[in-house]
Amino acid sequence: MATAMRSDFMGAAVQSGTAAPKPTTQKFQVSAIFKKAQKQAKQVQESAKQKLPGNATQVVKKGQKAAKKAAPAAPSKKQSQAPKKAAQKLFQGAKKAGNKASKQAGASSSKGWFGEERASGLDKWYGPSRALFLPRGLLDEAEIPGYLNGQLAGDYGYDPLSLGKDPETVEKYRSYELLHARWAMLAAAGIVIPEGLQANGADIYGGTWFETGAEMLNGGTLNYFAVPWGVVNNPLPLAAVTGIEVVLMGAVERFRQQGKGPKGYSPGVGKFDSDIFDRLDNLYPGGPFDPLGLADDPEAFAELKVKEIKNGRLAMVAVLAFAIQSYVTGEGPYANWSKHVADPFGYNLLTIVGNEDRLPTL
Repeated sequence: MATAMRSDFMGAAVQSGTAAPKPTTQKFQVSAIFKKAQKQAKQVQESAKQKLPGNATQVVKKGQKAAKKAAPAAPSKKQSQAPKKAAQKLFQGAKKAGNKASKQAGASSSKGWFGEERASGLDKWYGPSRALFLPRGLLDEAEIPGYLNGQLAGDYGYDPLSLGKDPETVEKYRSYELLHARWAMLAAAGIVIPEGLQANGADIYGGTWFETGAEMLNGGTLNYFAVPWGVVNNPLPLAAVTGIEVVLMGAVERFRQQGKGPKGYSPGVGKFDSDIFDRLDNLYPGGPFDPLGLADDPEAFAELKVKEIKNGRLAMVAVLAFAIQSYVTGEGPYANWSKHVADPFGYNLLTIVGNEDRLPTL
């Protein structure tokens, strides 16, 4: 193949009436370029074969044929650069074909810790082949409750207290879990960010989450929207902040329970009435709540559900850990993290618990 294409390019140079620059040098350059491209294309093909034994070879060959057809069409004014461009097109075509075959191999299986077959792609998170809370070598699948059938995102077959009982109960607890998970993710950010801003120069008071109320009870005011280079001056007393939050949260909860609310606006959707949600899932409504269209692809949406519940569970544990950590150390999570990073061996769980001055008194 390299010899034939090299002859075509040399012939094109003669027909155009332009002398080919240094034929001997160009011969070796073309040969080296095509050998390298063929070697890389072969590696892509072998990689695709391993991921999808059935039709990976056909896909790669189609890409190579397309690259071969496109390769000779080099501009006649740049004969010296044509062989290099043709080689690049050949390699890029084979590489794209290999990537396509790799994507098609998304449902293939891999080996687990104990040599068992383990699914990948969406099968890794949903269905009977999904990942479980223990490797299958240590877990008897017969012990998994029947109502945990892998249809829900984040279902690892774990329910030691048998709280689910049946699919309907599982759906109810899932809605509770998802709501708490979303609040926990907001809470984790709301705990860390103000403290970090205050520690890095923002002119705010009570940035540490458990000190905010005390600062306001002592006559202080709460400035919202603090940033390191300034503060939007909107001092509010504790009574005003409490009243605003009670009204807003009460309204949101009432709208959620009734399924109706005021008119709204969302980028990409524009103005809308609350009845737009009548045809949508209560837990994953999308629409105005997805202005970027992240859930337009069903497979991507299914994967995003898994990511959301996993991050939400982590956030719930993190908020609980923030509370315990603040009780033990008397500091916020950002201060604890900063000290640990500055001195990992001098400031950690063992040194804190082992220090009598830091032990909490009951």
